[in-house]
Amino acid sequence: MAKKDRLDLGAVLQRDKESYAIVPHIPGGICTPDTLRKIAEVAEKFNAKAIKATGAQRLAIVGLKEEDLEKVWQELGMNPAAAVGMCVRSIKFCPGTTFCRLAQQDSIKMGLKLDEMYHGYKLPAKFKIGVSGCPNACADSWIRDIGLIGTKKGWKLVGGGNGGRDPRIAHVLAENLNDEQALELIQKIIQKFENVKKPSRIGKYINEIGIEEFKREIGISDTTSGEGQVDLTNINEEALYNLTYGLYVVGSVKDGKVNAQIANTVIQVTSEPPKISVTLHKNNLTHEYIKDSGVFSVSILSQDTPPHFIGTFGFKSGKDVDKFSNVKYVVGKTGAPIIVENALAVMEAKVVGSLDIGTHTIFVGEVVASDVVKKGTPLTYEYYHKIKKGKEPKNAPTYREEPKTDSAKTGEEYVCKVCGYIYDPTNGDPDNNIEPGTPFEKLPDNWTCPVCGASKSDFEKI
Repeated sequence: MAKKDRLDLGAVLQRDKESYAIVPHIPGGICTPDTLRKIAEVAEKFNAKAIKATGAQRLAIVGLKEEDLEKVWQELGMNPAAAVGMCVRSIKFCPGTTFCRLAQQDSIKMGLKLDEMYHGYKLPAKFKIGVSGCPNACADSWIRDIGLIGTKKGWKLVGGGNGGRDPRIAHVLAENLNDEQALELIQKIIQKFENVKKPSRIGKYINEIGIEEFKREIGISDTTSGEGQVDLTNINEEALYNLTYGLYVVGSVKDGKVNAQIANTVIQVTSEPPKISVTLHKNNLTHEYIKDSGVFSVSILSQDTPPHFIGTFGFKSGKDVDKFSNVKYVVGKTGAPIIVENALAVMEAKVVGSLDIGTHTIFVGEVVASDVVKKGTPLTYEYYHKIKKGKEPKNAPTYREEPKTDSAKTGEEYVCKVCGYIYDPTNGDPDNNIEPGTPFEKLPDNWTCPVCGASKSDFEKI
């Protein structure tokens, strides 16, 4: 008879269909040398094939025989982790104020409390919690069913995130919470989730009923969430941040020469026949080309488009560099260049109308050809800003100056003269292995701007 998972012993059948893996519960991955030594000794005694550090901050002992499972647990003297099943699978938390100099809240204390309350708690679907001591969110709080993020004013509570096959960024539910308020709201969310009629991840449930209804169901008031205060006597530019955009490459041709640029204002305006619009600054070379030829192309970028590609088409001018020298593209039936590299879909259009709006022109084109290049997730402007930490060029319709902050600095800031990215030594550049606290002068000579790819020499002191 074929072997199956031995959930009664906390064991999962492995790929070889013979051996098993077990995961002792180690809250937050914090343990003593004695615990590590015990795990290593037991793994060695029973000829385990490997010890694997898991994404849930635990140690899996891999490659055990079925007949040894009970003995292994007896010798370990530990409880199995809730690694599988419909329950609270893990409470992941960062070092927090106990160890990390960047932390703003005690994530270890909060994480251990949540682990004590909810680890293995039975629910209609799997459930994950992340507790991060600062906005860097090292515990993946933004892609957890419930996430806590430490700020100077307290906890930010987010919900509905997911990092699986259908990745999803969580919604902000409430801010500036103390420990007791955060625990109370988390309890309400879990109690609500216990009673959902259709089992699913919280993110899907929020999609079905809407975020406002979800907040009402768990009793989050406008005061708690920081909402409901409206002042229409001024222009608050943060309101504009909620408009949804994608990220595209728009190209055109003039006298046999091609050019293209990044744009975030491509919109479908009619369906029969299909027409699209794009808004470009009059100083941009692509604007000049479209004005002259009356044609343009659009490439819809994928979420995994590298920053240097965006830097080439978004922060460099075709007057100065050949943007197409190392990029895959084809020439469409209109003669416009169509970028296929990093693109999910492409189209080309003939201009049927335009509107002068001062610094910019809105071009409306009728689509004459289009196709899908590959399947994937489109790159949204929100993802570009929040995840890739991207900026807008000054000619973008949505350009806004970065607000100044009064937070304590560990050194002088430098700004990229190409794209406006600010290197802050306090944060460093973790994506490129630059530790927080690294002064600009100590950066390697081959370090480049993480947004546009400009060289270190293209930065100047603020």
